[in-house]
Amino acid sequence: MSRLIIVSNKLPYCVKKEHTGYQIDQRVGGFSSGLENFYKKQNSIWIGWSGIESEQLDNEEKKEVKAFMANKNCFPVFLRKDELQYYYYGFSNKTIWPLFHYFTQNTLYRTEYWCSYMAVNQQFAEAIIRNYQEGDRIWIHDYQLMLLPQILRERLPQATIGYFLHIPFPSYELFRLLPWRTEILEGMLGADLIGFHTYDYERHFMSCVRRLLGFESEFNQIKLEKRIVKVDNFPMGIDYEKWNNASLEHQAKTPANRSHFQKDLLNHFLRGKDKKIIVSIDRLDYAKGISDRLKAYEYFLEHNPQYLEKVSLLLFVIPSRTQVSDYKRLKREVDELVGRINGKYGVINWMPVWYFYRNLRFEELVEIYNGADIGLLTPLRDGMNLVSKEFIACKINERGVLILSEMAGSSKEMSEALLVNPNNRVEIAEKIVEAINMDEEEQAARLRSIQTRLSVYNEDKWANDFIYALEGVKKLQETELTRKVSSKVLSGISERYIKSNKRILFLDYDGTLSHFTTDPQDAGPDSQLYEILESLTADEKNEIVIISGRDKETLGKWFNTSWNITFIAEHGVWQRLPGRDWRMTEKIKKDWMNIVRPTLQFYVDRTPRTHLEEKNYSLAWHYRDADPDLGTQRSWELKDELKNLVTNLNLEIMDGDKVIEIKYSGINKGRAALNRLGDTSYDFIMALGDDWTDEYTFEALPEKAVTVKVGTKTTKARYYVEDVDQVRRLLSKLKEIYSEV
Repeated sequence: MSRLIIVSNKLPYCVKKEHTGYQIDQRVGGFSSGLENFYKKQNSIWIGWSGIESEQLDNEEKKEVKAFMANKNCFPVFLRKDELQYYYYGFSNKTIWPLFHYFTQNTLYRTEYWCSYMAVNQQFAEAIIRNYQEGDRIWIHDYQLMLLPQILRERLPQATIGYFLHIPFPSYELFRLLPWRTEILEGMLGADLIGFHTYDYERHFMSCVRRLLGFESEFNQIKLEKRIVKVDNFPMGIDYEKWNNASLEHQAKTPANRSHFQKDLLNHFLRGKDKKIIVSIDRLDYAKGISDRLKAYEYFLEHNPQYLEKVSLLLFVIPSRTQVSDYKRLKREVDELVGRINGKYGVINWMPVWYFYRNLRFEELVEIYNGADIGLLTPLRDGMNLVSKEFIACKINERGVLILSEMAGSSKEMSEALLVNPNNRVEIAEKIVEAINMDEEEQAARLRSIQTRLSVYNEDKWANDFIYALEGVKKLQETELTRKVSSKVLSGISERYIKSNKRILFLDYDGTLSHFTTDPQDAGPDSQLYEILESLTADEKNEIVIISGRDKETLGKWFNTSWNITFIAEHGVWQRLPGRDWRMTEKIKKDWMNIVRPTLQFYVDRTPRTHLEEKNYSLAWHYRDADPDLGTQRSWELKDELKNLVTNLNLEIMDGDKVIEIKYSGINKGRAALNRLGDTSYDFIMALGDDWTDEYTFEALPEKAVTVKVGTKTTKARYYVEDVDQVRRLLSKLKEIYSEV
């Protein structure tokens, strides 16, 4: 059975240096805790940072750490102090973290950070390769390792690689600020499956890929040159039963058996008739909105004096990234705000805010969640926020209200919570009042709905869904590979070609024989294409048909009448047999062009870097060079407007590759190809094309025909090649067969 290799910045175990040596502790919190049960159930190994600076351990201690970790199926990566400063505290937490959480003012772009980030990602790759066995599945986690998928893809081309980002992915307007934006996207695209917590993050990622790399997505699939990458959202769950059962055990305890924390704080200091406890638990981070939350609570006290001495806020702040200057400043700000609120509103026997700056054990978290009436979690931006789910899981008596920021990823699953804009102090204060006064029946109904959902989509379901989807992508890629013109497929085509005596090849031009260019008039044939076509036409068994949307004047300029090639122009309006003049296939009116042209010109004027192409019997609006999103939006608008315009004109709207073309209905490449075939009996028929207009040809030809799509879009063709260069290699192979004969 294949193994699962989990890769993250940190292992689920942490090495700490002590005076007498070192100790290894299990981590509490974070996604590593969430993955713990799933990891133990799988045939898995885990690769990550040891948790300590490499210099703090001697070689013998490192061997001991490795041996201990190996017993836990963990394999540590040892990082030096300078690597941690630049890779982790630098690029990861001073560049990626603030930018991806929309804090551009906190973002630093430093080359030394980036170089270290690349080097450490390479170190992780080496650690994976040392432990990799053929057939293993690799699951990479989070923003510290965004380059790792592509590094592994280059070293292990056939490996199954999944990548999951646990923080938000920003919109294009923010992501484009990153100097190394292209490298980050390419790094992530090394994976077969890329996962996010919400659809918003998924959508932002695909938009950046389209705008910055030019790869289009179809549904949630990005088709690269050599493979398909799937992008999907998987909202991470928690171990619901663990929290729920722990809460049941806690409630079953007698008061005498409860911890000092529970007895002394929750009961003695805060409890009393009609008193309410609000709990707030967050890691120290500016993205969590702790300062804004305190200001909103202060606003609540100021404008609702009736709740003074009746409501208390338990504020737990977990120390985090204490070496980063932004976090030090935030700590000072939180300290000052708490002091100000308590100084202003506190009395001898009541404090508005009980503030704790320390880590919390699992048992303490359960006690806190149980004792609180209201959960107040208002991050300014958060990838998921598992605390909100833990709070709900512990509410076994169906009493409690959750106030949650709509900017947290978990809000997409928890609409029954009281959702707030974390920047709106008035709204937060109003929701606190609403939570205080919510009747028990409504509390129970809201909690039951969320609890049912969380109990089903737990951390096991989240992880299994991701792995199942990853395996599905590999099957999809294998299916695509069977359709690709591989060396084996090419041999089969060549064999049929050799045995045939009467052949016809239908070849599209733009995007098939020639690359697209900014100016369509610059896409004329080069010497290589001339040579290929000349060799193919020299074989008397061949009939070559170039079937294009191009106008006849352009094709006539590029290929003179001496060429032994049949040309079909403007999708079938014109035809020129070898040595003959152009003739129309049927009489077509063109007076409609004066009616449609102003509409197309209007869209040229409204959309920068687009242009109108006028052919003899069709009009085409090109938007290949326009902004990708604007061009797509305008194309939808144009098609919608043209539908009403062309209804009574017997016209057809053709949605091609970054082009909208309007032409006479009934004329298309498929019909032209059938007319060319006529009653002649060909024993080898081939067609190559790259866009939607060529689908007519593929559909019209007999089943025995060899139909080849250029690109990996959905098609009726039997096979596909990746690009123009591969088309030329395929045709060169057929050319060589003639030379050999």
